[in-house]
Order: sequence, then C-alpha cells, then structure tokens
Amino acid sequence: MSTHRNLAVADAAEQLAIAVTRLSDRTRRFLHRHQLLKAAQSVSANIAEGFGRATAADRNSRLAIARGEAEETIKHLRANFACKRITAADYWPIHNLAVTIVKMLNSLLA
Repeated sequence: MSTHRNLAVADAAEQLAIAVTRLSDRTRRFLHRHQLLKAAQSVSANIAEGFGRATAADRNSRLAIARGEAEETIKHLRANFACKRITAADYWPIHNLAVTIVKMLNSLLA
C-alpha cells in the first residue's frame, strides 16, 4: 500500500486547502467562511490519516470522509459564487481542483 506522501491526491488536497485559505484571506464577504475553511483543511487531513491506518477498512473510511469534505467544499464555494461573493476567475480553478480530488478518491475507493 502506498503512503500518502506518494499520492497525487494528497498533494492536490494540500493545494486545495492552500487555495481556499488564500481566497478566504482576500475575500471579506465570504458566506460560511469557517465551514469552508474547515472542510477544505479536512480533505487533506483525512487523506493523511487514512493512509496512516493499519487496515484497508480504516483507510477507506477516512478516504470516504475526505470525499465528503471535498463535496462540502464544493457546495460552499458554489454558494459564494452564486451570490457573486467570488469571481469566476477565483471560483473555477478551485472548483475544478475539488472535483478532481473527488474523482481521485472515488478511484481509490473503487
């Protein structure tokens, strides 16, 4: 089994957390700021924790949680975009990264 340090999904999740944090720092009018930041950070944390677990079932449980946190991140980003609190130029790259992470996690859980 690979460690999380060798997984592209772990790197992508770290980039997601960084992008959301930077966007939050620049955007004062964010809806659900705390929930969005927490969800984005939780994606990476749960992937790392999952690959630190001893059994495949424990690993998959954490990866499934990470997938849910990525979906929550997408939901909060979409709400901010719909309310015109973030621009399309800010929204789409982060949205696409989060969708890619969900797909990567789906392939690991298949």
